This record gives sequence, C-alpha cells and structure tokens, in this order.
Amino acid sequence: MVYMAVSLHVEAKPIIEYYDLKKDLDDRFYQIFKSDNMTLIITGVGKIACAVATSHILSRNLLFDEDIVINMGICGAKDDVQIGTAYIINKIKDASTGKDYYTDVLLKHEFYENSIETFDKPIEDASELEEALCDMESSGFYLSASKYVEQHRIFLIKVVSDRVGVDIVDKNVVSCLIEKNLDKIDVFIKRAQDFMKNENEIFKRDELDLIDEISCNLKLTKSLREMLYKACLHYKVRTGKDILFLKNNAVGTVNNKKERGKYFELILSYLKQ
Repeated sequence: MVYMAVSLHVEAKPIIEYYDLKKDLDDRFYQIFKSDNMTLIITGVGKIACAVATSHILSRNLLFDEDIVINMGICGAKDDVQIGTAYIINKIKDASTGKDYYTDVLLKHEFYENSIETFDKPIEDASELEEALCDMESSGFYLSASKYVEQHRIFLIKVVSDRVGVDIVDKNVVSCLIEKNLDKIDVFIKRAQDFMKNENEIFKRDELDLIDEISCNLKLTKSLREMLYKACLHYKVRTGKDILFLKNNAVGTVNNKKERGKYFELILSYLKQ
C-alpha cells in the first residue's frame, strides 16, 4: 500500500484523477481517497496539521513491510531553481527548532535530490532560507511517519511552485505542475514498492543469521538491531557485496553497555567503508 499525505485539495486533485481514487465516506475527520493500492489523505496546511493527519491514517491501518509513505506537494525555492521541477528530498531542516532530519533513499531513481526547510508561516525573503527549498509540512510529516515505518520507507516528493520573494503562487497552475510530473512519480512509486517487496530477498539466509548472531552477542535493543539491519542494507545496496566479512570481526558476548557501544560502533564503521 502507498500512503500519501497532501496538504491541499488543489495538489491532490491530479493525483486522485491519475490513480482513480475514490473518496472514503466513512472517515468523519479528513478527506481521504482510496484505491486498492493507495490511500491519500488531505492534511491541511502546516507541520502540525500534517503530522496529526499522517498519524491518523497510519495508526488506523495495518502496516506491512512493503508499504511506503509519501508526502507529496508544492514548495518554494531560491531564485536559481526552476519552477515545475520535482525533487526527492534528502534532508529536512525545521526552521523553528534548527534540527535536521535525513531521509534514507536507498533505491535508484531519475529525480534530482535536494534539501528543504520547513517554516511555521510563509516567508517572503529568500535570505531566510538555509536550504534550497521551503515548505510548511515536511518536518511534521517526517517526524510523524517515522514513528510508524522505517526511514527508508518514507519519501518526500516536492514540486517547485514559486521562487521566494520573486513569484506569487498561482493556485490555478498548482494542479498542472503536479500533473506534469505524475508519470515520472508513478515510475518512482512502482520502483519503491518493488524494492520494498524484494528487500527481504536482498539478504541470504547466512547473512540474516549473522545479523541475528551479532544482535544476540551484543545484546542489542530493538532500535539498535534496526540500526544494524539498516546499515547492512545500505552496505549491500551501495556495494553489491555480502556482509559475511563481518564474521571475521564478530565479538563474543559483551558484559556492559560500554562494551556494547564500543563494538557496535566498530561494526557500523566497517559497514560504512
């Protein structure tokens, strides 16, 4: 299943038409549109509204390993970015907290990648921007979605609608900007779904056994085990090699958190090489 969060109906309209989504009349709280393979929720504007709506849709459904979650919509940009360009977001900055969040795009794709900054209100001066793009939803969406699914199953696709301080957003062309990118976006979605379906086939049985062995020896918590799994996945996708070399660097059972931290960081360093 593809779960998609979109802030405005004008952004969602071409997506609804492209995928022939039907309105869910049972939900009293949000406008939700569905097909057999996609659920789209219109969140409203702002990071808090987006976070709440994203949590609403993800918490009410049984999630599977192959499901992906996407935030789709328009964004502003600095004046050297072309209007109508679609980007995959690889970094999110929250302007009000100063915190940075990094997405985990493992699969190959045809988009350019870029960073985005989320503001609490519209800005009119590009000098306020630290990143290339800006919006009002990305950080809220990402923080909410990451509570339900792993980072590499979360994607943000943003289409530039205006240059900050130069253009005024024309709501009449917003749908058109989204629509022009939908064929390319559809290819990406299908590729992402295929990647998630085949993710478990990336590792051989002895590699999964090795991950289990390391996790057991180091007495890893659930979150640390997920971090180890993801690091191994990154290594395999990036290099095309197996992870069995870690056998030569395996350690016995650790006695305390300090030992665990030391050996865990050492293993992660091997996987980053």
